[in-house]
Amino acid sequence: MSKKKNPRREFWRTTHLFVENAVTNNIVLIQALGLCPIIGAGTTLQNGVVLAACTAAVMIPLSLFIALMGSWMPKWLRPAAYVVLASLLLVGCSFLLDRYISPELFAKLHHFIPLIAVNMLYARTTGFSSIVHPVATIMDAVGSTVGFGLVICIISALREVLAFNTLWNIPVEAEITLPQAASPFTAFILLAFLAAALQWTRQRISAFFRRKGEDEE
Repeated sequence: MSKKKNPRREFWRTTHLFVENAVTNNIVLIQALGLCPIIGAGTTLQNGVVLAACTAAVMIPLSLFIALMGSWMPKWLRPAAYVVLASLLLVGCSFLLDRYISPELFAKLHHFIPLIAVNMLYARTTGFSSIVHPVATIMDAVGSTVGFGLVICIISALREVLAFNTLWNIPVEAEITLPQAASPFTAFILLAFLAAALQWTRQRISAFFRRKGEDEE
C-alpha cells in the first residue's frame, strides 16, 4: 500500500526547492552565471527588468520543453535543439521589445539579450531539466529566473541611483552623484557585497527548511 503524501510536507519541499534556486544556490552569486548582462547592461532598473523578463520568457518554456522531450532525444541532439529553441524564443522577445515596448531599450540591450542563450541558460537547462519531473523543472526554472532577476534589479537600481540620481528614469533626491557607478567595476563591487551577504544568510535559510522538513516527518 502506497504511503499517503503529506500536503504540508510537499508544500515545504516545493518551497525549499524554489528558495534554494532563487536564494541559497543563486545562479549569479553562487554559480557565477549570467554575469555579463549584469555588469554590462545593468545600469538602470529598466534594463534590469527587461533582461529579467527576457530570461523568464526563454528559461521557463525551454526548461519545460527539455524536461518533456529531453529523454526522447539522443544526447548529441540536445545542445542543437536547445540552441535552436532558445534562439527562436529570444528572437520573439527581441521583436516584441523593439516593435511594441521600447525601441530605445532594444537599441541599448540588443547586444546583451543573445547572451542569455549562450551563457546562463545552457548550463542550467540541458543538464538538470532532462532528468527530472516537469513540475520540479518549472520550480527550478522559476526559482533560477527569480534569483537572476533579484540580483540584476538590485544591482541596476543601485547603480542608477548612484550614477544618475534617478530610479526608473524618475529623479530621486541624493546627496551625491557618482558617475563611476555606471562602470563595470562598481557592478563587481556590488556583486561582492551581495555574495558576502548571501554567504552569511544561506546556512540559516537551509537550517530553517531542514527543521521544517523534520517537523513534518
